[in-house]
Amino acid sequence: MRVARAAGRRRMRLLIAALLVALVGASFLAVLHSSLLGARDVEVSGSAHVSRESVVHAAGLEGAPPLVDLSARAIAARVERLPWVGKAVVTISWPSTVRIRLTDRVPVAEMRATRTTWAVIDPTGRVLEDVTSPPEGLPRITAGEASPPPGGRLLSTGRALARTAASMPESMVPAVSEIEWRGDGVDVLLRAGIVAVLGSTSSLGDKFLALATVLAKGDLAGIGTVDLTVPSAPVLIRKASSPIVARK
Repeated sequence: MRVARAAGRRRMRLLIAALLVALVGASFLAVLHSSLLGARDVEVSGSAHVSRESVVHAAGLEGAPPLVDLSARAIAARVERLPWVGKAVVTISWPSTVRIRLTDRVPVAEMRATRTTWAVIDPTGRVLEDVTSPPEGLPRITAGEASPPPGGRLLSTGRALARTAASMPESMVPAVSEIEWRGDGVDVLLRAGIVAVLGSTSSLGDKFLALATVLAKGDLAGIGTVDLTVPSAPVLIRKASSPIVARK
């Protein structure tokens, strides 16, 4: 009888211990998933174009969600969908902090979006924003295609023109009125009334170097076109005349 009572007491103690462990575990989980350990402090830095509010919204951090439920990789992926964001680095620090360090995309060109707006484009052809006046200091590209909304990307022709704009030396930008796609290649229209024919988007650095050399040293009186499809042998074509091979 005593053995049975002792065994019953042991079972009761084990049951009570198990209940206590379950209670402590449940309490611990409740605290983990409460606002006490939530993302109450969100620090955003590094961007000149994206507001903290838009980052917090895109990251899904409104309402201080529990840190235990958060993924730094998933947060970064959501934030990088914002048009201006090139890269987001996310750090989660207990008990209540999420730090988001942003790197902005770099604008390299603009293009007409509508009759009253212009799209700002990055080197990959991504539209960063639409503005109501042409941005200063950016060459205009003409791709013969509609501009997608911010966050979207241009088609292959537009992306080729964006790469061309990104490859152009900054010092040359004031001399360029437009970069456009003609036929099967890229033309650069200079404000001096000269067309620089680049052709394909290969060797863009060499082609712009050759163009800069021609502009700096060449006698361009009466010249209408500079053919740079072979950058090592630029050809100057007079208006309604025969071509001239530029001397290096």
